Amino acid sequence: MSQYFEENPSVLTHERSLYLEIFNTQFTFLTNNGLFSCDKIDDASITLLKNIPPLSGALLDLGCGYGTLGIVLSKIYNLDLTIADINNVALAYAIKNAKLNKVSATAIHSNSFANINGKFDNIVLNPPIHAGKEIMYKMYKESAEHLLPKGMLYIVIQKKHGAESTLKKFTEIFAHVDILHKKKGCFVIGGKK
Repeated sequence: MSQYFEENPSVLTHERSLYLEIFNTQFTFLTNNGLFSCDKIDDASITLLKNIPPLSGALLDLGCGYGTLGIVLSKIYNLDLTIADINNVALAYAIKNAKLNKVSATAIHSNSFANINGKFDNIVLNPPIHAGKEIMYKMYKESAEHLLPKGMLYIVIQKKHGAESTLKKFTEIFAHVDILHKKKGCFVIGGKK
């Protein structure tokens, strides 16, 4: 069975629409089988969105899936959005969803930062837990390298999926680390370059 963090997932049999009202704005997202959280927008992503302070400048939605984080933040804060994912199908859906929600985005097919050269004011990431800590930690480290001065990486992670070890890793990588939310085992963490 293919995983959502693979390049070419094979199970595409049921396109559906998901709806999200957040920040007094209605969003619609098309999705399909084989994509992460294809039946409903996951609670962790919504928690991340609700706990990030207002953003400005250039935003990278790394491992964007079908685009929820970047599209919502870009529309609300009028950001210069880049979406990137290793999964070709997810990226195609993120492009569709950006158009559907009237958001302009640059799309990059990339395994983490392999094809990403730019620097960003902010990066958002709902880490691919099932890909393993080694890959997640590499994404955190490379995120720091792709942030502009005083840039921020924002992630959401459950305690049961390694929030405490992630916090430790953040303190090794970033000059300043904030816990922006900690409730019911769910952490939103910000790391400043």
